[in-house]
Amino acid sequence: MRHLLYLTPYFPPQGQVGALRPLKFARHLPAFGWSPVILADLWPGATLNQRLLDAIPPDLPVYYDYSHRAAATWARLQRGDLGDSRRAAAPARPAPWRRLIPPALTNPELLPLGEHSAYMPWAYAAARRVLQRHPEIEAILVNADPYAACLVGARLARDTGLPLVLDLRDPWSVCELRRPQRPLPMRRLTDALEAVAVRQARRVILNTARTCDDYRAHYPHLPPDRFTFIRNHADPDLTHDGDHPGFDRFTLLFLGHFRRFVEGDILLDVLARLRARGLGPRDLHLVVTGSCPPATLQAARERGVADMLTLHPFVPYNATGPVMDAADLLVALSNRSTQRIPAKLYDYATSRRPMLIICDNPEVDLLLHDLEGGRSYPLDATDAIADAVADAVAQGRHRVVARQPIGLDSRTASARLAAVLDGVTPPGA
Repeated sequence: MRHLLYLTPYFPPQGQVGALRPLKFARHLPAFGWSPVILADLWPGATLNQRLLDAIPPDLPVYYDYSHRAAATWARLQRGDLGDSRRAAAPARPAPWRRLIPPALTNPELLPLGEHSAYMPWAYAAARRVLQRHPEIEAILVNADPYAACLVGARLARDTGLPLVLDLRDPWSVCELRRPQRPLPMRRLTDALEAVAVRQARRVILNTARTCDDYRAHYPHLPPDRFTFIRNHADPDLTHDGDHPGFDRFTLLFLGHFRRFVEGDILLDVLARLRARGLGPRDLHLVVTGSCPPATLQAARERGVADMLTLHPFVPYNATGPVMDAADLLVALSNRSTQRIPAKLYDYATSRRPMLIICDNPEVDLLLHDLEGGRSYPLDATDAIADAVADAVAQGRHRVVARQPIGLDSRTASARLAAVLDGVTPPGA
């Protein structure tokens, strides 16, 4: 068995989406010859999920020491002072004083490395301590974002000579959504910071083929094989806890949060189209299991579809399977970008319900080609999406789809990651 240092600030017991990809890799990489030694962060306000913590293989060493706050928070969790926590379905309105801040000053792109930049020195020192305890480590793998972890990994690789692999997940410098929002000085700084890490890395992993192509174009002086992609993936063993009482009418399930860049307006427009055709709240509703900003709720009222929108109590990741089974049509919504694929597509692919994917990345069509009961539409196809929903309603409730999500599972993705690690660290090197 070979060993790698896995720098992943987001990791269970954190329940946020950024912790899921590294958990799935950590569970399946040992089957392909690589055992991670994990350095993770933890803080009191994090969304916590004990079930995800229990899913970590017991023989994998995990050090909660990425920042100065992590060890104390882990100790509190071990004592029972912290328990599972959940995000509210509808967050409170911002404090009045926040409205006095000019929007330009609240732009998160003014902080190119985010709040984790403050913990880089601590993370570097903690990683060196882990390397001293585990001299068998042969490679460094970084889960990003937070992108500050990429610079920590780059410094470690430079100082130790260990090969570095960056798993960027979403794009950093070339992000179609975030790059235009960066003032020119921040854009140049982001490019320079990323270039430091990319030059040090032996491989850079992206989330989609399109983003991989964008990075190869952004770094024409580097070998194209520096960049590769491993899409997100599903581990159904993590998602089928408990049961669900069911819904009383045809249910479009949006399993996630409306948030920045994914405000949900397209789905509200679809509901308005359906209502104009005579389908109302007695016929169907859109169920949202995550947070729904006040602006989205106001938009629903303005479109006259607030009574067709249901805010469901928060569903932890491990309980999403029964909720999917209780629904009738699974809806995934991406942002207005050709670089991303909705992460929920992969979990939906393990369910037995039809799914509707709204995304501008044409790769989705390739993924759905061999998946029965999946249809995709671009974000501007409001009428066509409304037609698809109306057709699904006409076919009745709880339609069962038999599908085999071949190639979209965590074991397959982990095999690809192990091949990347083997390629940058040949045995005996």
